[in-house]
Amino acid sequence: MATKIGTRGSKLALKQVDIVIEELGIIDYEVVVIKTEGDRRSEEGKTQFDKLNFVEAIENKLIAGDIDIAVHSAKDMPAKDNPKLKNSYLNEMVNSATADNWNKDLLIFKNGVKKIFSKDLKLGTSSLRRKMQAKFYLGAERIHNLNGNIDTRINKLNSGEYDCIVLAKAGCERLGYNLNSIELDHLTSPGQGIICIQTRNDFNKLDFKSSKSIINEQLINLQKEFLKHINADCNSALALKITEDGTSQNFKLDVEIYGQKEKLKFSTFGQNCVEEAVQMFHKSNGEIYLNEHN
Repeated sequence: MATKIGTRGSKLALKQVDIVIEELGIIDYEVVVIKTEGDRRSEEGKTQFDKLNFVEAIENKLIAGDIDIAVHSAKDMPAKDNPKLKNSYLNEMVNSATADNWNKDLLIFKNGVKKIFSKDLKLGTSSLRRKMQAKFYLGAERIHNLNGNIDTRINKLNSGEYDCIVLAKAGCERLGYNLNSIELDHLTSPGQGIICIQTRNDFNKLDFKSSKSIINEQLINLQKEFLKHINADCNSALALKITEDGTSQNFKLDVEIYGQKEKLKFSTFGQNCVEEAVQMFHKSNGEIYLNEHN
């Protein structure tokens, strides 16, 4: 019987399904496209809403048994996992020399324009985190909302609506874009560049452990744990990065919180890195930085 794979219908979402099929060796399958509330809100031009809107309809189909597995972008997953479902995480570049830069952002310029940023350029992004990073790290003064799928955003750029835009490197490369861009050396959102594969807890049709592209789920879960403790999500004005010492399973958690005029930056180490990061967040009045955007 064919494995039914649920997904959103964007080019990137469907490409990520192709990646999962190849990496897990799925031969007999059916792709089920599901329109989510997040898709509807994006079409209405809304940008700041709970990312659960991108996954809830698909999760409901999975729980009901209408699909067997679901494929999401890990950055869209809520901080609190659904107890009826199991999450696995895949990065097809995990064994590549470029894996460390896979979760980076790209600053993309119009075709034919020199890749030099100046503060007077009109920069487009829908992400609060990217807006604040553009302000703090690029000195950008003309930051405007930009929504739509990757094709739409690039078309708006090249038609002259924007001088430059910020997109995730992983999504652009998965779709094979050759862009007039530079890589930004900033922290990014929890789970950026990672694919989440969801199944019911009793599903055992696929062998995830045999794939070399399945990553240590602790790398995602620790970031989500931190977000839960500080009552934040991927819409918040923050960026995270967690790295692992593969021999001892010690971790380093890098955190940046962006206020309107100042930013908070710190790192914690070891197996208790989340607990220490939460303490550091409260000790440094991180709530004030986050609440400035409410």
